[in-house]
Amino acid sequence: MFSLSRIGDAFSKGEIRYIAGMSGIELADRILKEYSITIETKDYDLRVDYPAEYWCGWILAYFQWYTGKTFSQLQKKISFKNLMNLYGVLHEADVSKAVEVLSRFLEDVSTRLAKARLNAGLSQSELAKESGVSLRSIQMYEQRNNDINNAQYNRLCAIAKALHCKIEDIIE
Repeated sequence: MFSLSRIGDAFSKGEIRYIAGMSGIELADRILKEYSITIETKDYDLRVDYPAEYWCGWILAYFQWYTGKTFSQLQKKISFKNLMNLYGVLHEADVSKAVEVLSRFLEDVSTRLAKARLNAGLSQSELAKESGVSLRSIQMYEQRNNDINNAQYNRLCAIAKALHCKIEDIIE
């Protein structure tokens, strides 16, 4: 909800009242109100240890500021589950280590085959049909579960021909 809210957008643009003017509880309360969600209010003791979810929100906000990307852009690449899985390893580490790890989620990890296929405007199944190489093989090469560099020469030729490129353009 934060990523899609007006407050999340304002936060990502650096509006000071949201970045430095409110606690996380106040931000959450405003976002819930934006979505017409009411919860029972309690007196919160902010002196207790913060839960993993707090760190996830904090590191995501820091990373958003560091990269300049919107929360929506980050959410497409870094899921809440990813953040929660990193909590145990990174929550006590220097923030630069968290930035280094989270930056890997933003890297383009597409294979050269996938890029060539997309440039040719073909789906995986269309490439399989055009090349005569099984759909499963195409998928395995693109997911790096099978090493395309070890593929049979005739398969490489068929794929390259279907993509109108050279073999060198699809091997890693």
